[in-house]
Parts: sequence; C-alpha cells; structure tokens
Amino acid sequence: MNSEERIDAQCTKPTKRRGPSAENQRQIDDAIAARSLKISAYSGASIPINESDNDTCAQYDEPGTAPPNAQYEYLNHPADILLHAWGDNFISSLRNLACAMFGCITSLSSVSTDAHQSEEFGRNIAARGHDTRSLVYAFLDEWLFNFHETGFIPKDIDIIDYDPHTFMISSKGTGEVLDLTRHPRGMEVKAITYSAMKVKETDGRCDVYVVVDI
Repeated sequence: MNSEERIDAQCTKPTKRRGPSAENQRQIDDAIAARSLKISAYSGASIPINESDNDTCAQYDEPGTAPPNAQYEYLNHPADILLHAWGDNFISSLRNLACAMFGCITSLSSVSTDAHQSEEFGRNIAARGHDTRSLVYAFLDEWLFNFHETGFIPKDIDIIDYDPHTFMISSKGTGEVLDLTRHPRGMEVKAITYSAMKVKETDGRCDVYVVVDI
C-alpha cells in the first residue's frame, strides 16, 4: 500500500475530536504490530558491530543528543522520550521535529546524502490530519513508517506543499539507508504518541512537543 492509500484509509472528516478515533487507533495498533516484524532489520538486532565499526562511529554526535545550533532538544519523560522542536513557523518546527526523531535513531552528522536512495525512498512522503495535532502525528508517523519499510534516514527534510485548511502536507528528504557499520546505533523508535503533544504558536515562533515510544 502506498503513502496516499494509507492516508486515505486512516483519515476522517474534520471534527473537534482530540486524538485518534477508535478505528484509527485500531489501524495504528495493527501498523505497529506489523512494523515490529521489520524493525530488527534496521535496529541493529541482527547486525554485529565490531571494534573498528565503533571507532568509526565514535567521531559522530551521540544519538539522542541535539547537536549545537539544532532547533530541537530531548526532554526527560517516564519510559519514553519527549521531543521539543521549534522554528519561525509551524512548517520549520515540523521539519526540525522530524530531524529530532531520526536523531534518536542515529547521529544525523554521520548520515550522508545518497542521491539515488533519496530519490527512491525519500520522495513524496505525504500526510493528512483533521487538525494541527493529528497532522503532526500523521507527518511523523509517515516518516517513521517509511523508515521501518526501507531503513531510509533523512538528514534533511523539505516541505513541498502544505495546506493549513485541509491539514495536508507533502515532503521529501535527503539522506541514505541506515548502515550500522557507519551510523551509530541509537534508540528504537516504535511509534508516535499523542501523550503530552502540544503545538504552541506565537508571533515569529512555533514550538511543538511530541512523545515517541521507544
């Protein structure tokens, strides 16, 4: 099933409901269960790391640690991790939030840009919600689903199109497929959650908070 079909299957008409519907939650749970069969291929469970690999990875930032000048940070949260990203507007904070999520998985400073892999795995990642919070959820979930399917880690994400009225967004990323002989092993991000999710917009700044299940 492609990205557009998944979006159409999971989205409902706009309402004032907070969080996913019962049907959406069932689909989310089913998707997480299906993904768990594929995560080990990219989480490092079946890929040995030898001493020389660790020496190579040691030159990069620690996964789960925001590099200098990054517009995101990692905050303490019981059992899981709270991502906080910010920017001049909603779009820039959303891009930074996705980078924060992938920065949990590996050090983004270790990720190079592979044009072929970026074109094959990182183009046209689309999402749709029924309000701002559900769009944040759907956007991160689509990128996480793409990683679980392909192993692709974007080091940068561009927003191609955004409609604030229909809560639709499309994006693309540049990066490469995770290779634990070159990329430091970080945390296994299992799912996005609505727990403590918050979007705060003021003049000239937008802050977004999301807890991810690790």
